[in-house]
Amino acid sequence: MADSAEPADAKDRARRDVAAAFIGMSSGRRRAASIAVAQQLGLLPPVTQAATIMAFLSLPTEIDTWPTIRWAWDRGKRVAIPRIEPGPEDADTPAHERAMRPVLLEAADVEFVAAHPAVRTGAFGILTAPDAPTVPPAEIDVVLVPCQAVDRKGNRLGKGGGCYDRFLGRPEVRATRIALVFQEQVLDAVPVGEADQPLDMIVTEGEVLRFNRAAIVSPESENLPAKE
Repeated sequence: MADSAEPADAKDRARRDVAAAFIGMSSGRRRAASIAVAQQLGLLPPVTQAATIMAFLSLPTEIDTWPTIRWAWDRGKRVAIPRIEPGPEDADTPAHERAMRPVLLEAADVEFVAAHPAVRTGAFGILTAPDAPTVPPAEIDVVLVPCQAVDRKGNRLGKGGGCYDRFLGRPEVRATRIALVFQEQVLDAVPVGEADQPLDMIVTEGEVLRFNRAAIVSPESENLPAKE
């Protein structure tokens, strides 16, 4: 019993440590970092060549994906977002039994995500488009992944629900996996379990980390200047 509890305890400690780093982060800092991350993404071949990008609709403590979503729409790309099922009406369903499905986010000329006419608050307080049509996972070229923390070996620490790990582990999901994080969320190591899915890339406001997931090798780090 102690052995099985130890990884969960380590993950909880890492989540608390990262959460503490966000205390005092200004909205201006978050906005500047989010714009820099969007500019970094716009230089990456997997993103520029993608026809369909799956993005998340950000919570206040996450990199804001709205600049990237608008960038994708401006270039004629299809944008999908996650919908967690069962929905809020089935709130008693355990997190580990909930599935994540990609749904289409239609282009809209709005300045911020909450103004999008299709967007509502779904399960776990996550913004989604509850009535949007689903997108086949096999058609997604890039998945932009939210994280609580990442490390320089390509490991990701989520928020504990496991929805992204289950989704990324599906055999039909062959998309490039890119985590978007603040520099404070990059740790030397994060605790991982057998079900945790590794990343292909990590993008922060100041650097891009690339990994060879198939070969399980040490990552190559490329420092790119963050643009204002």
